[in-house]
Amino acid sequence: MPQRFVVFAALVVLLVLGVLVLLGQGSVRIPLDEVASVLLGGEASRDVYETVIVDARLPKALTAVLAGAALAVGGAQMQTLFRNPLADPFVLGVSSGAQLGAAIVILGTTGTGWLSQLGVLDQLGVTGAAIIGAGLVLVLALAVAQRVAGPVTVLIVGVMFGYLAGAVVDVLVYYTEPERLQSLAGFTRGTVRDVSWDDLRVLAPVCVVAVVVSLALARPLNVLLLGERYAATMGIPVRAVQRLSLVAVAVLAGVTTAYCGVIGFIGLAAPHLVRGLLRTSDHRVVLPASALLGAVLVLVAEYVAGGNGVTGTALPLNSVTAFIGGPVVLWVLLRRRRDSAQVPA
Repeated sequence: MPQRFVVFAALVVLLVLGVLVLLGQGSVRIPLDEVASVLLGGEASRDVYETVIVDARLPKALTAVLAGAALAVGGAQMQTLFRNPLADPFVLGVSSGAQLGAAIVILGTTGTGWLSQLGVLDQLGVTGAAIIGAGLVLVLALAVAQRVAGPVTVLIVGVMFGYLAGAVVDVLVYYTEPERLQSLAGFTRGTVRDVSWDDLRVLAPVCVVAVVVSLALARPLNVLLLGERYAATMGIPVRAVQRLSLVAVAVLAGVTTAYCGVIGFIGLAAPHLVRGLLRTSDHRVVLPASALLGAVLVLVAEYVAGGNGVTGTALPLNSVTAFIGGPVVLWVLLRRRRDSAQVPA
């Protein structure tokens, strides 16, 4: 218990520090004490500091926190539902399905505007399309998972769905006027920099509600770890839990992709790192800890990708998260191979 408290406390501290550092980073450097003063309702020594923090950087930081938490919670649920340690919205093609749904709406609208130039109803249209696209891919992948025994096969099918969705997007791009393509470019690169306060009025409530629903499913997900038959004997409505969890994952992946584009590997890496740190698979612990760690990872990735942090030039957010998730995938595969080798014949 003390170890869990220490880990959670450390994650909260890292989250707060990550937000403060990200708010201070940029072409206008702002000291951390000035950032803290503005966030606490005080006055900054320069008026421009408050304008930069509140109007330009705070939406980006909040979006990074929401996106990281949403993807990590979604990834943890998918790894349980599919019984596959490599499952996450990105690897199983769910993010690609969300990208396809959003691309259809964006490329089908007039003008070259991005989400910040759309009205609230149109924002809900793009978000809804992304959620529907994510849900369709997730349902197809789950249908395949129920018919095949090997988790590797499910993973390959998910990757195939991702490629198919990507291929449809490529066809749409081919037949779209060049001036409209810029609005789609952010999806493939991933970004938290284009989300405004108006966008957060949709993004934040949807993410919070879906995460709360996911946390409420922690106990039945724990029972599902022991198998569907055992869960049914314990009085768990297995199909209802699976459907509700899938809806939550589709909403989390869909709304995140609609506003931030495809951000890979966070949903894969965060749950595994949490299980390694806390040495437990209890969803009552894993889900909230994954949300905190996912938020921290996206904040760190955005700091690296932001152009004024480590690299000195702006990078695609998705490229930076791949450097985080790639080693975790290798670690999971090597650990599974080692565990298999230790099992007596």
